[in-house]
Amino acid sequence: MPNAGRVDECRSGRSGTPLVLLAMDDDELCATFAYALIASGFDVAVTSIAASDGASASRPPDIIVATLPIPSGTNGGAAGIWWSDTRLPGTPVVAIAADVSAATRAAARRLGCVAVCLSTCSGSTLATGLRAVLDLT
Repeated sequence: MPNAGRVDECRSGRSGTPLVLLAMDDDELCATFAYALIASGFDVAVTSIAASDGASASRPPDIIVATLPIPSGTNGGAAGIWWSDTRLPGTPVVAIAADVSAATRAAARRLGCVAVCLSTCSGSTLATGLRAVLDLT
């Protein structure tokens, strides 16, 4: 399994395909989703948790997939940087969470997420959901 921290160079190389920016706490899950999304026809860029630069990709992302911040009130998690990044206005954010309870969905709504996806979903399910959000179905 490659080091997901270095996957930011990983793109399908096809032009005209949607770019997904992954900002996730779990390197293994991030790498799994990156491989699946590329296989599903997306371009993928990955940023490290510590990065606060939303411009790590060579072009602005079409959609961001990010770990939902910890509900304890802290701004923890990779996703915390995306909701406050004014350079990416209007970019839809899909939260990745361990559950989809009412509290989780409410937290995601407060942060402006367009959807919540379970961290246990398959890469193909995530790809289908991203296509629906981007209206590519």
